[in-house]
Amino acid sequence: MNKLSAKRTFLLCLVIGLILIVAGGLLFGLAGFNPDSSARDYTSIEVADNGYMENDPNFRDALETVCTEEIEGQGYDIGDVLYAAEASGGAGRLEFVLTGEMSEEDAASLAEALDTALASGNYAQAGSSYKDVGDISVAWHDAVYEPHTEYIWRTSVGIAVALVLLFAYVAIRFKVGMGVAALVAAAHDVLLTLALIALLRIPAGPTVICIAVLALLLSVFFECKLYGKVRQDLAMEERKGMPAEEAVMLSARESRKGIFIGAVLAAAALVVIAVAGLIVGFDLFSFMLGSLLAVIVCTYSSLVLSPALYALIKTRSDARRAERSKYNYASEKAKKNVNQEG
Repeated sequence: MNKLSAKRTFLLCLVIGLILIVAGGLLFGLAGFNPDSSARDYTSIEVADNGYMENDPNFRDALETVCTEEIEGQGYDIGDVLYAAEASGGAGRLEFVLTGEMSEEDAASLAEALDTALASGNYAQAGSSYKDVGDISVAWHDAVYEPHTEYIWRTSVGIAVALVLLFAYVAIRFKVGMGVAALVAAAHDVLLTLALIALLRIPAGPTVICIAVLALLLSVFFECKLYGKVRQDLAMEERKGMPAEEAVMLSARESRKGIFIGAVLAAAALVVIAVAGLIVGFDLFSFMLGSLLAVIVCTYSSLVLSPALYALIKTRSDARRAERSKYNYASEKAKKNVNQEG
């Protein structure tokens, strides 16, 4: 790759990245991220017992029916009913997730009404109330999600510190020029990933912070893998005579296989996590989509943007080093001639 094409490649990547980042930032400023419907405030009524509903499924079904009728009879809609074999107040728990907004007073009143209904309702026509049979307790809970925007500043500060540490690490382990290129690539990867999530309207909740951190970690991994290969190749005798850009881009091409393998493994792991989440009842599909974007962005950056930038940095660095050597040589030669004439 010649100097013009390396410069053109870097500028093209930079312009495309900046356009997408600015567009994503503007859309985020106007509309925010597309909210994740699974991460919203809700109120639930918990009906827990000492284990009777675990041992008697018929009792649990009858109890759920009575509770559903009472809650809906009070004018509330049930969005979901969850069952767990363990609970804070007993060994079994039915949780009725309510839809719509609800005040604390209304939730407490509903819990009290349900408790009264269970105390007066007979089970299996045996003359015993549900509360007597199952030693049931009724409580209400509210889950208030802190908006992910509350984490923005703390996450930004954390990522800024991580970028500084990344630069120091790469500069010390490899070279300063590589540290600069890795720093630019990592910042580009995190910002572009978040911008694409905003532009593509992928549902985002607090997990968007995890995606940003994942993008940073992937960028660090790919950049270290790239520059480890570049440093090793530049020390080879057959590469020392090559122009800087040609040597860097050749090493970058030779590192593609390893980076692609890492990207495929990361993508496969994300798909497995999403499928496992569906099996156990957690919707991780949006997280998977955002994380796959991070994998794509970091792979592209390490194969195209970062080596093109470092090729330009190394070319200028080698030119300055050659200029200084030439200047020092001429100066020493002049001093030697003066001494001889003297």
